[in-house]
Amino acid sequence: MVESGLADRVEVSQYRLVAHLALALGIYTAILWMALGIIREPAPDVPGKKWRRAADAVLSLVALAIAAGGFVAGTRAGLTYNTFPLMDGKLVPDGYAQLHPFFLNWFENVAAVQFDHRLLAVTTAIVVMLLWAAGRRPVLPRPARTALHGLAGMTLLQAALGVATLLLVVPIPLAAAHQAGAVLLLTAAINFRHAVRRGSPIDEEAPAPI
Repeated sequence: MVESGLADRVEVSQYRLVAHLALALGIYTAILWMALGIIREPAPDVPGKKWRRAADAVLSLVALAIAAGGFVAGTRAGLTYNTFPLMDGKLVPDGYAQLHPFFLNWFENVAAVQFDHRLLAVTTAIVVMLLWAAGRRPVLPRPARTALHGLAGMTLLQAALGVATLLLVVPIPLAAAHQAGAVLLLTAAINFRHAVRRGSPIDEEAPAPI
């Protein structure tokens, strides 16, 4: 990754940056999931399949938003279009589809890269808050409900950090806080997904302690 910034460009390749980020967070996710399995007691009431699917959807959205944020950092897209919610006075910027083939815009076009990150972040926040509204009532076991509250709170904090970072034209301390917030949001999403997991067949078949 570092070598890519020492040849034909003065910054690292956004592709290698996101690959490095994804691998690091993949390792972190695996370690955290195993750790939660060790320290968390199985819930007496297992939430329905819909909750697990919803948690999977949230986790996927968070992962995609983080990857999109990696492309924002790699292309320095946060230094332009420093308004919210509109970009240069429009919902979708004029230069969104200026590269050909079209898919290159998602990775190399500053306007498209920033718009995609915004779209994924806002979608993630809406989905999480709808899920939180549905889970406020006692339809979930207490550990899962607590994890959902933490996920909602972290989502709001990360959204606020993202908007502030953009509006203030990416000051380094705020940008670092936003990046750290991404890891904490991923942690909250993993924690919620683990809290609504189905008990293992071994646990279900194990005899009750005397």
